[in-house]
Amino acid sequence: MSNEKVLRRDFEIPPELRTDRQQQMVGHIEQGPRGRVMVNLRAWLHNMDFLDVAEPFGLYLSQFAPLSKRQKEILVLVHAHFWDAKYEWDAHTRHALKAGISQEQIDAISKGLRPVFEDAVENLTWELVAALHTVRHIDDDLYDRSMKVFGHKGVSDLIGLIGLYTMVAMTLNFYDVPPGHVPAWQKPAAGQSQPAS
Repeated sequence: MSNEKVLRRDFEIPPELRTDRQQQMVGHIEQGPRGRVMVNLRAWLHNMDFLDVAEPFGLYLSQFAPLSKRQKEILVLVHAHFWDAKYEWDAHTRHALKAGISQEQIDAISKGLRPVFEDAVENLTWELVAALHTVRHIDDDLYDRSMKVFGHKGVSDLIGLIGLYTMVAMTLNFYDVPPGHVPAWQKPAAGQSQPAS
């Protein structure tokens, strides 16, 4: 018997069942910087009016916002821990390790503890994101330091990325998507390797 968790709340639309509009969006995303349609975007294919707005928002924040890869991964890990978003946590733990974030730092985030980063911007990123998720109020000191380092533009990019990953976490939690989920039509044939998330 397979140990693979079955996706009970199926949202996947096989390619042969997609509308022209859905398939056009899939092609657009696959030809863009991401190169593939992420799991949340596949769930949002059911609401093309929403996806028409959400996709460019997510594309800007994930690919073009002037945040470092490490800042993004710190933010996503704090966020995934807060929402108990298992798929997000699993995928972004791997991304964080590839970006050079240590297992010790990841473990601290997973326990709700303050990780120590050598980079002051990364420490401030963690501090701001953690405060927005836990105390939900930014005191004057953190506000002043955030404005000095990030400015209005940087703060809006960080808050926007939190908003994007809130939508992702809520979507994946709603559908109870297990870590490592791959739709049936993307599963490799016997002997082939599976693409990484």
